[in-house]
Amino acid sequence: MADIRYLETSEHGLRWMCTYYDQNPQLNFEEAVLSLLNTEEVLKVHPFSGSRFEDFDNVRQYQIGNTAFALLYTGARETIWIIDVRDTRGMRSADALRAFDTRIRFTHGL
Repeated sequence: MADIRYLETSEHGLRWMCTYYDQNPQLNFEEAVLSLLNTEEVLKVHPFSGSRFEDFDNVRQYQIGNTAFALLYTGARETIWIIDVRDTRGMRSADALRAFDTRIRFTHGL
């Protein structure tokens, strides 16, 4: 079973997810958190269950159930590294992926 670690590039996306649910009280924040936790558990057991993300060789995307968000991640050394919590309705993840590809990957030896 793999560990889950959130890279610093995921902080903005996680905050945006929380803000989005705070700004839309008609949506169920608690259900979204449970879906996120469930997604983490799936990835711990089945780390390759996400689909390959665009043209990034080692980056996968896994949709967080019943939300507009997905986890962008990579796997290395028995660890799932979360690159971003992606709002799938937009392209904001480009900055997180660029930072991962040019800096974070080397910092963490991925």
